[in-house]
Amino acid sequence: MADFTRLNKYRAELKKMKDKRVEMDNKIRDLERKCREEENTAIHDLVHEARMTPEQLAALIGMNGAEKLDAINSKNEETEDDTNDEETD
Repeated sequence: MADFTRLNKYRAELKKMKDKRVEMDNKIRDLERKCREEENTAIHDLVHEARMTPEQLAALIGMNGAEKLDAINSKNEETEDDTNDEETD
């Protein structure tokens, strides 16, 4: 009669590994969700800190790279001008 001891051992190990895979897949999905939430919070905070309207954000997203740099540089120049104005007062 055939000895199925090793086969049963392999099947048990296979089941154990599949169960672990399911557990790991669940953990991965949970961590991916947490990453998305944290990214969204960070983006929201940046937009809020910059005091951008949804329309301004949409316009910024629609710009090409050169336009974005120009917009950022002009914003920085405005901020520097405001700072200089305050210093001269």
